[in-house]
Amino acid sequence: MRKANVLPAALMLAAAALYGQQSTPKPAAAKPVAPLEWLVGGVWTADASRMAPGMRIETRYTWSDNGAYIRFTTHFVSPQGTVKNYDGQFFWNPEQSALAMWYMDARNHITQGGVLVDGDVTTFTFRAEDFEGKMADLRALVSKKTKDQYTWTLEEKQAAGWGQLASLEYLRSAEK
Repeated sequence: MRKANVLPAALMLAAAALYGQQSTPKPAAAKPVAPLEWLVGGVWTADASRMAPGMRIETRYTWSDNGAYIRFTTHFVSPQGTVKNYDGQFFWNPEQSALAMWYMDARNHITQGGVLVDGDVTTFTFRAEDFEGKMADLRALVSKKTKDQYTWTLEEKQAAGWGQLASLEYLRSAEK
């Protein structure tokens, strides 16, 4: 009887060893959108009272359900109510081998553009209406100050270079 028990035990050990080798997780490859993951979580808020009394802008960044891209929403909050203005995504565009973004505003306008991360500065380039309502080449610069603070600057391409249109300081707080 003793010999009969040795073979099944040996097979079980071999199977366990083989199973263990196959199930050892490999380190996950970095996602192409990983340079932007520091934005995910909480509520990023900027004082926009210069645009309208008592207004603030709230932006939330969350991972997609499949973890492939980052979704963002931007709300303009004032004493008169909340305008859920922008909803978009940052993603890897394999056709261009580059980060990209797109968003739709509350008026159903779609804006698309490129994303370039260079250290603590991320540049979003796109074509959209400027504050005067005319189509223009624009860029937004997100300059990371700390893990919970960044400066957002909007610039318009002009004959002499880039001219600043607006700048806001964003601070992250816990989700509300």
